[in-house]
Amino acid sequence: MTITRAPRTLAILAGAILAGALTGCSTGAEPADEPEPGTEEPSEAPVDSEEPSEEPSEMPGADPADPGTWIIADGRIGPIEIGADFSETLGALPDDWVNDEQCPYMAYWNAPEGTYLVSFRHDEMSDDGSVVAATVETWETEQAGPQTADGLGVGSTRDDVAAVHPDAEEVPAPIGGGIFLAVAAGDPDDGALFFEFAEDGDTVTTVTVTTDDVPAYEPCA
Repeated sequence: MTITRAPRTLAILAGAILAGALTGCSTGAEPADEPEPGTEEPSEAPVDSEEPSEEPSEMPGADPADPGTWIIADGRIGPIEIGADFSETLGALPDDWVNDEQCPYMAYWNAPEGTYLVSFRHDEMSDDGSVVAATVETWETEQAGPQTADGLGVGSTRDDVAAVHPDAEEVPAPIGGGIFLAVAAGDPDDGALFFEFAEDGDTVTTVTVTTDDVPAYEPCA
């Protein structure tokens, strides 16, 4: 619509300018006095009234103390990002996150009502302290905790995941008889997003973002 309307708009403006010029001639209006050389007032620079746009938040409305407000996306669950420094990530989270001697390479947080757990870890066999996995898991059947922008998370059904990701790859879990529906990230460095279903189950029990081939089974047993 803009392309077809622009010439017409320009024609109307041109006609108005021409009419104004003719009107000025017919009334015999005297031209304005020309300013003397060197007395011209400097013209003001055009003012840009448009305010600079703000950078969009990665997690609009997200509360660091409430993982239930976090977004699961390529390579991240809320502020926990694949490839980020483990210690720095943990240091930016509230004090109720647990990182103890039993699993120094892992940190986790339990929802107060016990409906879900969020955890992340680095590779305990490597000197590199970069985050390699972040997981949300539940023992309930209802949705809880972080979700994707499409509303997928623990408690979603197999049909929910298939509707959003029809090309998700089905991957057998190495232990336990369950299966994963794996969704590759846009950037290979972000790994993949894994939705886990228990054997013969129809509800997502864990959601993991990881660069591993498959999510680890009980990484801190």
